Amino acid sequence: MELTYLGTATLAIRVGETRLLTDPVFDAIGSTYDFGLWCTPRSWFASEKRYETPADPASLGRFDAVLLSHDHHADNLDLAGRALVADEARVAQVITTVPSARRLAKPLAKRDGPGRGLGLGARAVGLAPDARTRVGPLTITAIVARHGPRYAPQVHEVTGFVVDVDDGPRVWISGDTVMFPALAARLTELRRERPVDLAVVHCGAVGFPHALGFRHARFTFDAAEAIAACRLLDAKTILPIHRSGWAHFQQPETDLRSAFAAAGLEERARFLELGATLTL
Repeated sequence: MELTYLGTATLAIRVGETRLLTDPVFDAIGSTYDFGLWCTPRSWFASEKRYETPADPASLGRFDAVLLSHDHHADNLDLAGRALVADEARVAQVITTVPSARRLAKPLAKRDGPGRGLGLGARAVGLAPDARTRVGPLTITAIVARHGPRYAPQVHEVTGFVVDVDDGPRVWISGDTVMFPALAARLTELRRERPVDLAVVHCGAVGFPHALGFRHARFTFDAAEAIAACRLLDAKTILPIHRSGWAHFQQPETDLRSAFAAAGLEERARFLELGATLTL
């Protein structure tokens, strides 16, 4: 298994001849998006992409599946990512949450944007927590996640994944989530079922300090929660992603690295640079 880091939560994964892509984000550096609902002031939830993706989507070839944490935020599926997954010649299917699959299956919207229809039809595969599907020699299982505090809109319309390779490694991909009791319990179960060879953790401590009612809320793992999740799994190798590159990421990457070192996990953690590849 080879995993190439393309920024934010985007990984190109190869297992033999089978190819996956996670949370496709390819728009240009400086692109800005509003992560709030239509009724909230733009200044509350606006953010900017602050890195250049190391590969053009046109150069990446065809993927057997895209694993999509959720469709309604542009740091997990931006406009260029949407164009990629809409092209049936380049992406066979998109595996995501049930609500995301329902939205993506709808006809292509006149005005494109996060959370809108892409005309994927049956190519959009929605998995409820613990449901699974097959992609070549891989079993893909949806894992419970919660994208922020319980009172946040669409908070449960997000998923993590476990990728089990036939006669090969087991990988957990957290998706955009915070730690909460149901996730902690599920990670404990995963550890009992089968060792996790790689934990891919979405970090960054996402927050929107200018948003009324959400000023102290967090929407993804901070270092402490990422470390707690990896300890629950006793993951052999840890790949922190979604850790820098956007204005709404509140925890500096230097703090994240220091926390892993202080926790004694420095040797397990792999902080890939943009375009770098990890081989399992």
